[in-house]
Amino acid sequence: MPEKRAVHECDVAVIGSGAAGLSAALTARAHGAEVIVLEKSGYLGGTSAMSGGCVWAPCHHHQAGIGVEDSREEALEYIRAASPAGWHNTEDALWVAFVDHAPRMLRFLEAHSPLRFVPNGEPDPYAELPGGKRRGRNVSAAPLSVRLLGEWSGRLRPCAPTLRYRLCYEELVDSSFIAHPRKWMLRFGPRLLWRLVTGRQTMGGALVVGLLKGCIDAGCTLWNAAPARALMRAGDRVEGVEVERGDSSVRLLARKGVVLASGGFEWNAEMMSEHFPGPVEWTGSPDTNTGDAHRMAAAVGARLDHMDQALVIGTTPYRYEGRIQGTPSGDFMLPHSMIVNRHARRFVNEKTMNIGLAFAERDAVTGLPVHLPAWRIYDGQFARKYPHALPPRRPAGVRYEDRTLEGLARRIDLDPEALVATARRFSEFARSGVDPEFGRGASIWDREHLVDPEHGPNPTLGTIERPPFYAMPFKPSFLGTKGGPRTNERGQVLDREGRVIPGLYAAGNAMANPFGSKGVGAGTTLGPCLTWGHICGLHASAEP
Repeated sequence: MPEKRAVHECDVAVIGSGAAGLSAALTARAHGAEVIVLEKSGYLGGTSAMSGGCVWAPCHHHQAGIGVEDSREEALEYIRAASPAGWHNTEDALWVAFVDHAPRMLRFLEAHSPLRFVPNGEPDPYAELPGGKRRGRNVSAAPLSVRLLGEWSGRLRPCAPTLRYRLCYEELVDSSFIAHPRKWMLRFGPRLLWRLVTGRQTMGGALVVGLLKGCIDAGCTLWNAAPARALMRAGDRVEGVEVERGDSSVRLLARKGVVLASGGFEWNAEMMSEHFPGPVEWTGSPDTNTGDAHRMAAAVGARLDHMDQALVIGTTPYRYEGRIQGTPSGDFMLPHSMIVNRHARRFVNEKTMNIGLAFAERDAVTGLPVHLPAWRIYDGQFARKYPHALPPRRPAGVRYEDRTLEGLARRIDLDPEALVATARRFSEFARSGVDPEFGRGASIWDREHLVDPEHGPNPTLGTIERPPFYAMPFKPSFLGTKGGPRTNERGQVLDREGRVIPGLYAAGNAMANPFGSKGVGAGTTLGPCLTWGHICGLHASAEP
């Protein structure tokens, strides 16, 4: 820690500059609080800036424009039906707060920033459940130029390569772009070129640009490259935070409260080995997500909860900031592909949104994953139809190829007979259009989300029987952990006895997320991040 010491004061200190932190900062500032945002990295935007930017927000005001009717009661009925058994006992009050505040949050952000949200046709992943919707609950930010940020424009966190096409989220999910990118690039080409020339960001980049612009215009103070080290207490109240800024150690006094919004702990090897034993590769978030909020909150007596929850999805490796990371991938959702475990057997509906739940299954004795290592298997039909989606040749160990399934199995250390039998059975399902084992293609989500409409009889099932055959490892790729300090419905952090710790709030992936690993919509990370940031900002700014 630097030796020089300085003292600063504000009303609300927000730790983290992702969606949750900026939503909290803008809300608190709009309600009269003096706000300082602390960002550990030199870049602003956190994981949110790297994301697809999808926001799940039931009952929002744009639904009427696309002919969707929604209600508070339906949204809560759906959340309760889709969430894990027993979670209502602890999370229901937080679900109610989320549903009540999410539509208000969207209106607030549009009123206090250049953000404009656009709905899309993506269904709820469990649309058949009571209260589920076939479309209309997901929105994303319309394109915004990074030049709006002025001197801060060079500090926006870079996105993943797959997002640099500058497609909007609705353009991606409301088309068959993932299956036929050439056709859609021709259609979208002029607008994509215009966005490139004018510096317009899309998806998570647009969301963060809008939030940052709102915060800057409102008068929030931004400190980047300023890691928070410890919370300061006066009696039972959190009164501020120790910050490392340049060559100084700053005591930042926060008269009304501190909001923890610094993301998850997926880059903290010690915490990951405790809560997620086993290999962790191709992490898809900034390497600054090292559990700072969790460590600081625990030190002042906070109760940590849901520490075994995380967003785990399929990714493709790419180089980011000098290391190999993972960017979300949908190649395994296309026809002529399947996923098998270390026994060369399928174990999941490859099309399900919450595919990470299957990879999180652990042995009751060892605590280690039961299905890993897992593999994505493709055939020559996949290569001819979707060459853009084939596994990359680099880095080494990502793409394996053989003229026979038996040979491919030997290359990746699987039982050849078992892999051949699995592929044969899967191909039978594809020809009939029905997957009786895992129901791939049976739900509304499966049939409408990122499919090839030109393929039949089932738009997501295709035989695996024509050489050459390919394999790609399916790594346990974390986009963000979802455990943290337990909070009440006002975003206030609770201690180990369930009492409020005055002056301390938490939002986003830094809190004990009330939705956990099982998302109820494609935007179940950013929707709650923005909403709980908004809730924290409302209540922190109202502190005496």
